[in-house]
Amino acid sequence: MEFSLPEFFIFCGSTILIAMLLMEVLDWSCLMASLDCPEAKAVARPFLYGDASGVESWSCAYPEARGREQSPINIVTREATVLAPAEPLKWQGYRDEPLGASLLNDGNTVVLFGFWSCGTRPQLSGGPLSCAYEFRSAAFRWGPSDDEGSEHSLDYVRYPMELQVLHAKPGLECKARDSLAIVSYFFQITNVDNPYLDHVVQNLWRITSPGANYHVPAFPLEWLFPSFERRYYSYSGSLTQPPCSQVATWIIQPEPLAISTAQMAKFRQICSVEGPILSNSRPVQKLNDREVFYYA
Repeated sequence: MEFSLPEFFIFCGSTILIAMLLMEVLDWSCLMASLDCPEAKAVARPFLYGDASGVESWSCAYPEARGREQSPINIVTREATVLAPAEPLKWQGYRDEPLGASLLNDGNTVVLFGFWSCGTRPQLSGGPLSCAYEFRSAAFRWGPSDDEGSEHSLDYVRYPMELQVLHAKPGLECKARDSLAIVSYFFQITNVDNPYLDHVVQNLWRITSPGANYHVPAFPLEWLFPSFERRYYSYSGSLTQPPCSQVATWIIQPEPLAISTAQMAKFRQICSVEGPILSNSRPVQKLNDREVFYYA
């Protein structure tokens, strides 16, 4: 097979980009592997969410699921400790378009990845964070209907979907208490589609099978989840699925984003090895003696 010179450069560029995206997924897998997480596999074993054999059984295989600092939680807004003035959150690189992006059906949820050149990965700092955390992935949580789906709740109110944006301290050392910073956004139903979700929603049909991975047109992360500096809640918690490691600082944006009923329906067409994923949300956990902060 013969290539013209322009075709040769296009072929080489495409090959390099695909290799970079595969390295990004591998990087995320290494992050999860450091937490002894089944997500390190290409297709994670589906975590059961039913009443009988669901989340109550997680603690048998994952002892940390019995811990006293588990997530998600219900946030009682009037009981949160107000911190003012507080250092604002600082978002660096979220307006920049990555070199590439991909969607993965890991068997439990939809995960978004991006790839950036060396030293340009988006970072989050300020607020409750002791240092800069690097963006790693963004995962979606939903339920069987438009009345439920978010893992966290505000004053016992749940939303149909929650987007969880995972950040990690550089170096992939994830055993420490504050190794991860996870920013959550709620979505509420509107009458029209949210065009900022198009890069994700319009490609979900390509990854309905567990393990499917698809390269999507690159776009700035801020299109999907806008940055904010203040007026959010924060607390110390855990991953919301096995191994439920208690290593996360959670940042909850209380103002919901928009999603339509038609867009929500496309998420419920995503499948695990056991069939359509109608719900992948863990019930709220006890707050115990933890404190929830509101950064005004």
